[in-house]
Amino acid sequence: MERLARAAASILAARGVEVVVAPALELAGAARDAVGLSREQRMANLAGRLRFREAGRPPPGCSIVVLDDVITTGATAAACTRALAAAGFTVSAVLTLLAAG
Repeated sequence: MERLARAAASILAARGVEVVVAPALELAGAARDAVGLSREQRMANLAGRLRFREAGRPPPGCSIVVLDDVITTGATAAACTRALAAAGFTVSAVLTLLAAG
């Protein structure tokens, strides 16, 4: 996802849009493969495992967009939004490549 974000940022920058890729979250600890898990199970699987990375801190005042590869239940997007909120950021949008189902 980071490679895709950087490619999209390059295209936007070439069009005069100011974009920064800030890899601000990391998965800490072992999470199970989420295939076949319900939304509640997916949320429990991620609980306490998403951590804010200071090295990936977004610049002050920028809009935050979370990128996700697939939305199945929305649990990952929700967990990312909560982790960023806990670090003091407001997510403006969540963009995804695919929706399951």
